[in-house]
Amino acid sequence: MVSSNQDNPMRQLAAAWQAATTVATEWADRTSAITAEAFHKLATDPAVRAVLESWRISPLFARRDCDCDCTRTHPADVGVCDQHAVITRHLSTDATSSVDVRLCAPCAVAQGVAELA
Repeated sequence: MVSSNQDNPMRQLAAAWQAATTVATEWADRTSAITAEAFHKLATDPAVRAVLESWRISPLFARRDCDCDCTRTHPADVGVCDQHAVITRHLSTDATSSVDVRLCAPCAVAQGVAELA
């Protein structure tokens, strides 16, 4: 008795694999397109652009402590600080002077969200 292609487990596995890769590829393409569209909308939003332009991101390759004054800059999120600075925010203290403040990721997000609200 000769088995058909439908009865061959290897052919069934290959067909299932092909169907799965087709679905995964379509999902990846759609996700990529939606993500790109969302980032474009965020990048062109005036409120988001204002916040991004007020922050200066600089790489901190060595482990450095966060300088955030959590109780003053994001009082609703006290305790989120992980003490590992990842960016530097340039803040104006008055009309003639400014200071660079090292921030960890949680503090940076908490401050950004607080400013957007």
